[in-house]
Amino acid sequence: MTDWERLKQLLENQGDDGSTMSIDEAEFLAHLQARVKGQDPILKDVARLIRLQAAKQQKTRPICNLLFLGPTGTGKTELAKAIGSFLFDEEKSVLRFDCSELNGAHSKDRLIGTPAGYVASEQGGQLTRPVLSNPKRLILFDEIEKAYPPVFDLFLQMMGEARLTEQGSGKTADFSRSVIILTSNADAEQIGKIQREVTDYHEMVNAVKSHLADSKIFRPEIIGRIDRVYVFQPLSGMVIAEIALLKITKLAEQYRLKVKFVAPELLLQALAANEKVSRFGIRELERILDDMLAGQLLQARDLGAKEVLLEPDLSKDEISIRPN
Repeated sequence: MTDWERLKQLLENQGDDGSTMSIDEAEFLAHLQARVKGQDPILKDVARLIRLQAAKQQKTRPICNLLFLGPTGTGKTELAKAIGSFLFDEEKSVLRFDCSELNGAHSKDRLIGTPAGYVASEQGGQLTRPVLSNPKRLILFDEIEKAYPPVFDLFLQMMGEARLTEQGSGKTADFSRSVIILTSNADAEQIGKIQREVTDYHEMVNAVKSHLADSKIFRPEIIGRIDRVYVFQPLSGMVIAEIALLKITKLAEQYRLKVKFVAPELLLQALAANEKVSRFGIRELERILDDMLAGQLLQARDLGAKEVLLEPDLSKDEISIRPN
């Protein structure tokens, strides 16, 4: 970095070292509970942990490094997005990487850019370049166990020292104002067994950590840099119904409609799909609701509706969407 660049950076940061963040824990928790259902103990601990960690002065690590474990469709990714949208104002601040796409020899270059002199080196990395432009980020790595092994060396630097150097530019990205979240569905059946057999939460988390290390799913150095491991519970029937209501409202919003009323019978149909949902996760529920409702929601919008009521049409054995 040149003297001019150092001076410019100093002037930009004067009066605000950016090292602390004041968080209203109750407001934070309410935001998380509005987005994620059936995981209240995790939400409460996450809200408290992040509030305390974000308030620390002169951090040399990320705000926190979290590992979310459990079956698919239990709210792991949704919670990450909810944390990001609250802390950093919008979900656009969330950098999400599907680690099934980081499984080849060029995965490292994708994250931190290609070395100087190589094609596209001036574009920087898909991880480092956004953080260089705005270090206040939530960074999400989904299905971390699928990542190419050398990529884990980057995780060690990012989660430990809160720094990564971009290969092409030589600039250093600072992760000390970021939240790092890793998710994994690995060995969900065995982890679920540990959940059922170990009733004390802290003992259960320690047992899960030991299992992950012993089974070599994660390198011990990675586990050592994790601040908290959260094991998500499978969702119950009534939680599925509550989530279905949220998804219906969100689907209607995509057609610029507000949902005024949803008949209980419609939520019972979501409960009837519980067997499929428990196997394939909430994404399957979203697909089911889209198939059930999208056509009629679009028709209601085209007719000029702003609000709709969703009720069963017993004469046709289907759902009726009426403009309000």
